[in-house]
Amino acid sequence: MTGFTRHDSATKGGAPGSGTPRNRTVGVVASAVWVVGFAVIAKALGLGKDVVVASRFGTTAVMDAFLVAFTIPTIIQHWLRSPIRAGFVPLFTEVLEKRGEDEAWRAAGTFLGNFMIVVALIAVVAAVAAPWLVSVIAPGFGAEHQTLTVGLVRIMLLSIVFAGGSGICAHLLHVHGNFALPSAAMPLNNLVLIAAVVFLTATHGIKGLAYGVVLGSAANAAVLWPAIWRLRRSLRIRIDFTHPMFRGVMRLALPLLIGMAGAKLDDVIDRIFASRLAEGSISGLAYAIRLIELPKEILVGAFSVVLFPLFSRLAARGQHDELGDKLIDSMRLAFFVLLPVSIGMAMLGEPFVRLVFQRGAFGEQSVQSTVSALLLYTPTIWALGLTSIMTAGFIAMKNTKTPVIVGFVRLAFKIGLVFALVGAYQHSGIALATSVSHVFKLGLFLIVLPPILKRGRYARLFRAFGGTVLATGVMAGALYLTIRGFAGAIVSESTGVRVIVLGGTALVGAAVYAAAARLFARAELTETLRAIRGGVGEIGRGRRSSP
Repeated sequence: MTGFTRHDSATKGGAPGSGTPRNRTVGVVASAVWVVGFAVIAKALGLGKDVVVASRFGTTAVMDAFLVAFTIPTIIQHWLRSPIRAGFVPLFTEVLEKRGEDEAWRAAGTFLGNFMIVVALIAVVAAVAAPWLVSVIAPGFGAEHQTLTVGLVRIMLLSIVFAGGSGICAHLLHVHGNFALPSAAMPLNNLVLIAAVVFLTATHGIKGLAYGVVLGSAANAAVLWPAIWRLRRSLRIRIDFTHPMFRGVMRLALPLLIGMAGAKLDDVIDRIFASRLAEGSISGLAYAIRLIELPKEILVGAFSVVLFPLFSRLAARGQHDELGDKLIDSMRLAFFVLLPVSIGMAMLGEPFVRLVFQRGAFGEQSVQSTVSALLLYTPTIWALGLTSIMTAGFIAMKNTKTPVIVGFVRLAFKIGLVFALVGAYQHSGIALATSVSHVFKLGLFLIVLPPILKRGRYARLFRAFGGTVLATGVMAGALYLTIRGFAGAIVSESTGVRVIVLGGTALVGAAVYAAAARLFARAELTETLRAIRGGVGEIGRGRRSSP
């Protein structure tokens, strides 16, 4: 799967539609395995990176400065990534299906050229505006920390240029059924960052970590670009801001560009409030959210990469009933997997944080700061998992406005909650406000989902949710008894004892959950196992479709 899987006619210019990758059904099955496998590797390396960074810098003022600085290029990357993907993938797929391979790649080349110019200009403007941006995001920082943060921002902004190009390359490969190479490139960022902590921070301090961010993005682009360059007979990089592909993508992406600005304001709000709290509050929130993202991105994010092109194809062909079935069944299975993970992480949060982070500069104060946020962040695991799947469904239907509106409503709701909670609960109040607001967003999405997608399907969805809640409740009881029985060993200073007891407790929880699921959520258990064996294309099979 290192190249493109195309019809022979596509390589010759073919008729419209001949550019469709061959064996797509098989490809969806195999692709899920590739994506999930490399996502696990990437997240394992990401956790390793967090461990070495925590050991080196802990929850200190310089780490707070780095995290505020990192917020700015991260916001820009995320601000561009999802909207551009949402606009580019459906339009590129449509041209590929209707007008052929050559025309699709000519349009892609023009879009890529235009996009890189736009990204470079954004980086320059952000570098000039860095002092103002830092003062807005971290108003509680003193002059020394603001100066350090501005310098870190200007170093890391170069990473968005590499990330922008590699992102478009990855989308092109995804549409052509090549999920292996983009997935294999995912671990590179974290691998390079680990090397940066080891080799650069000793001489450059926290700036060494910033250099690692840039080098990691460059390494990712270096892996993906050669696969695209093999198609240079069809791909021509051109600048033409009037091209229909570019204008079409911008038309679809503009609402999401606005919406993502709102979504990433989430991080800015957290930084604004936390910068006024005790030193290390920003770091404590960041380490907690990193642990939260680990299961969410492995268990849902990787499959979402494969589901979105599938949703887009079903919508483009007018197969709305099948799209609705796939969407609802994906949500059923995501909730079935993510709810017990969320509860398990909440119950085992402290021993998990101690096992992963407690060493070097990451002392007892850092542990308590991270654990208090982690406990209240855990509901976001399942809430974000479900809303990400629903967002893909909206976008596949070329409805980008509704996710934007719902996102801004959630953001306003969260700001009100933060004001109400941060005084009493400090940085943990920010975590609680985040979780409650994401559950609120899920409720709004369920209300406004297009009738054509939810028609006759919610009864099955909510029955499945009820069975999952019952099975998770049984698991929580078993975990509580196990934790009480091994309370001393769980907080042991011996790493080996911690690993054995924590791992054994998690296995007990998993076994009890599987047994309880056979009673309360048998269909979800069966379909989850089938999906694991066969890929996301197997989701929902073996049941009778909704009318």
